[in-house]
Amino acid sequence: MMMLEARSRFGALALVLVACGGEPPKTSEPEPAAADVAAAATSPAASDAAPAASTAEVAAPPLDLTAATKKYVADSTAAWASRDPKKRTALFTADAMVGIPGANGWEEAKVADTEKALGGYFAAFPDLKLTYTRVIGKGNLAALEWVFTGTNSGELMGQKPTNKKSGYRGVSLVTFAPDGKVKRESTYFDMGTMMGQLGLGPKGQPVRAVEAAPTAAPEMFIGKDGDGAEAAARAWFGTAVKGDAKALAALATDDIVVSNQYSPTDSKGKKAFEKETTEGAKAFVDQKIDVVVCVPASPWVACEYTWTATWKGPAMGMKPTGKTGTVHSIELIELKDGKVAKTIAFANAAEFATAFGIGAEAPKGADTKKPAKKSDPTDSRQ
Repeated sequence: MMMLEARSRFGALALVLVACGGEPPKTSEPEPAAADVAAAATSPAASDAAPAASTAEVAAPPLDLTAATKKYVADSTAAWASRDPKKRTALFTADAMVGIPGANGWEEAKVADTEKALGGYFAAFPDLKLTYTRVIGKGNLAALEWVFTGTNSGELMGQKPTNKKSGYRGVSLVTFAPDGKVKRESTYFDMGTMMGQLGLGPKGQPVRAVEAAPTAAPEMFIGKDGDGAEAAARAWFGTAVKGDAKALAALATDDIVVSNQYSPTDSKGKKAFEKETTEGAKAFVDQKIDVVVCVPASPWVACEYTWTATWKGPAMGMKPTGKTGTVHSIELIELKDGKVAKTIAFANAAEFATAFGIGAEAPKGADTKKPAKKSDPTDSRQ
């Protein structure tokens, strides 16, 4: 988990994204995030709800999530392979919103406004491939894990081609409309990992190894009513913020694997986990986790959340900044016999660096303009 472990290079690669202009498209007045099953479960009573449909109208059939996710994975894979941005955006509703944690916090845009940026990626990586590896879904939500692979043989965000390969993991949390199209997508990956793999990160900084494109079909996990995975995940987060490493380790298997995709390597075993947790709790105090939504599908559960803390102790080889910051993240948690056996966390190191005041001076060429006010996934998923 991000909140409790020491970060060997989280902040160091972070501001590369800013220097290269790697911000997603912005909207001056972002629309509110689309409602999902979590919001529906906790929303105020009917007076705040949309008017009921006329009895003369034919009610839409309930969403078949298994069919919707299989179709989306196939169509999205084909759209990326076609390198045609319009084929990608055609998978969304006309008013769909997409979001991503950027260097200055949460960024959102209308899906139609992302076509130019997407075209830039196709030009930068002519051989790019997006391969889905895992689906965790329930209701009208699905967390889709994927691997991006490609060779940087074209200009990337103003940088000359490096002709180096990049391969990294990410997750897209999608909300489906009744017709199977996507009405909201929140995507999480570490831009710093990609830039480091391309040789555009700080010299000497370790970076996660380049992943090859997976060849196996994606694993499918669709949750059912009464799934206990969400309760286990929330107990995990609730214990994490207390800073008690032994109590948290008691909820994990002896061979727990912590795979933070913004770190160079995975951590394996309860002993290593407890050590890193103890160090993290000393460095970051007053921790708070606000879970936006969890998608349970045993043995997996995907949870989107924000983590807030104050940096008070040494960490990552740096002195504390004393700043209080908030970072957006999504975590895939695998359970075994009721205990946490594996966590795979996704976040953007650039957001961490900005939030906690790492690198006060922006790199040469960075965009120093203040960002427009942004919408946040927590606006309607609480």
